[in-house]
Amino acid sequence: MTVVNFKTAPGKYWSKDLKYKVPKISNKTEKGKWLNGFVKKFFVAGNHNYRFTTAKNYIHLQTTHFNINNTKNALVGFFKNIKKLKQHHFENQVFSSYLVYQSIKEAA
Repeated sequence: MTVVNFKTAPGKYWSKDLKYKVPKISNKTEKGKWLNGFVKKFFVAGNHNYRFTTAKNYIHLQTTHFNINNTKNALVGFFKNIKKLKQHHFENQVFSSYLVYQSIKEAA
């Protein structure tokens, strides 16, 4: 079981430390393979760099493209929601994602 440590989005005076225990997911179905690919890419230690907070993770599932912020908080929330999808949404799908760095424009 993988445990993800993350912080909530910073509020005006506080941010809270949280933990999310990723459940074991079987590789027997296409949904399980897709979700395990997501876990290996983003939650297994050393596989992903969260240093670039202005970057976006582009994730593709069927005809939908998701643009997720490059923070653990956003990725954990996305994972919790994507787990709720039915199995037919993952038919003939392979997990694919890439990180896009957005340059910060400075004032002139």
